[in-house]
Amino acid sequence: MKPLFLIPALALLAACGERETRETYTCPNGPDLAITYSEAGALITFGDGRSELLPPTDKEEVYAKPGMVWASEGFRTARLTDGQSSYACDQMAG
Repeated sequence: MKPLFLIPALALLAACGERETRETYTCPNGPDLAITYSEAGALITFGDGRSELLPPTDKEEVYAKPGMVWASEGFRTARLTDGQSSYACDQMAG
């Protein structure tokens, strides 16, 4: 009988886990990106496998750390600043 009580407890713990959303972007003249949003910030994964976690800022939809900024600029558009480079990016359908 005790194992039956374990199932609801595990379901409750799973529901309390961190929620994530994932979006893909293409940046003309720049990299293709996968962005995973969570409470920790925006995890940017580049096509070459490089990943950068950017914490949230005081501004809504802006994530940054020294040398890198990810900012959602409107419906399905964003801007990536990576060091000296800056790219306008479009969210891919799907």
